[in-house]
Amino acid sequence: MPASIGQFGQLLVPGLYEIIFEDLSMHGEEFPMVFNVTNSTKNYEEDQLIAGLATIPPKPEGEPIRLDQPIQGGTWRLTHTSFGLGFQVTREMWDDDQYGIMVRVSRDFAAGIRQTIEVNAIGNFTNAFSGGATTIDGAQVCGTHNLLGGGTYSNQVATNVAFSTTGLQEATIIFEKMINERGLLKRMVPAKVFLPVDLQFKCGEILHSHYKPYTGNNEINVMQGRFEPVINHYFTSTVNWFLLAQTRETWTRFYWRVMPQFDHQDDFSTKGASYSVYFRQSSGIVYWHGIVGSPGQ
Repeated sequence: MPASIGQFGQLLVPGLYEIIFEDLSMHGEEFPMVFNVTNSTKNYEEDQLIAGLATIPPKPEGEPIRLDQPIQGGTWRLTHTSFGLGFQVTREMWDDDQYGIMVRVSRDFAAGIRQTIEVNAIGNFTNAFSGGATTIDGAQVCGTHNLLGGGTYSNQVATNVAFSTTGLQEATIIFEKMINERGLLKRMVPAKVFLPVDLQFKCGEILHSHYKPYTGNNEINVMQGRFEPVINHYFTSTVNWFLLAQTRETWTRFYWRVMPQFDHQDDFSTKGASYSVYFRQSSGIVYWHGIVGSPGQ
C-alpha cells in the first residue's frame, strides 16, 4: 500500500539516522581516553575533599597514643547541562530527489554533536592554567594548591617549559614527588603524555628514539617507550601539554545524564518533517592529583 503523507517523517528516519550514527562511529571518541565516564541519575554530582590521617608519631613509654582525625575540605558540584538542536526537511526537497543534500546536512549534524561533546570535555584541560577551570580546592587545575594539612604543592612545570625531553623529565619528577593533603608521598606513576596534534611528531621523536633526539652525543634516550602518547584533536592550544596517570587514578569526570536521543515530527501544514537531537552531560576535573601540566612556550 502506498505510504501516506502523514508517514513522511517515519520514512526518512531510517536513512537519516543511519548516516548520523555511521558518521558518529566513523572515528572513535577521544575524551574517554582521559576522562572517567559515568552515567548519572541526578541533577548534579558532588564530591567532597577530605584529608586522611598524618604520619604515625613515636609513642613514649607509658604515654597514651596520640589521636588524629581526618580534615574536611570543600565540596565540588558538577551540574549537568542540556544540549539540543534540530533541522527541517521540506516536502519539496524530498519530492525533487534532493537526498544528497539531506545526507550532507545529517553528516554536519553528526559532526556538530561530536564537536560539542569533545570540546566541552577538553575545555577542562584547555583552561587548566587560566580561564576558570578550578578544582575542589578552588585553584586552577595546574598551579599551586593549598593543602588542608598545611603547605602547598604545584603541579605545573615551573619554567612553563615547551614539550621536550627536558620538559618531560621535569614533569616526571614533579609527578613522582606528588603529595597528598597531609603532605604524605602519593607514589603516583605517570602513564600518559596528553597533547595536541601539533606536537604529535615531536612526541614520536622523543618517545620512540633510541638515542636522545636533537643531539649528536649518542646519549641513551631515557624517555623511550616510557609513556603512552595520547593525541587530542580538540585542543585549542598548540603548545599546552600534560603528563597524566592512568585515567582510573585521576579525578577527571564525564557524566552522561542523557545520552544523545534523536526524534522527529511531521509538520501538517508544510508536509515537511523536523529532526532533532537532545543530550545532557557534564564534565570537569575534580582534583589535581594525577595531573602535571605545562602551558608550553
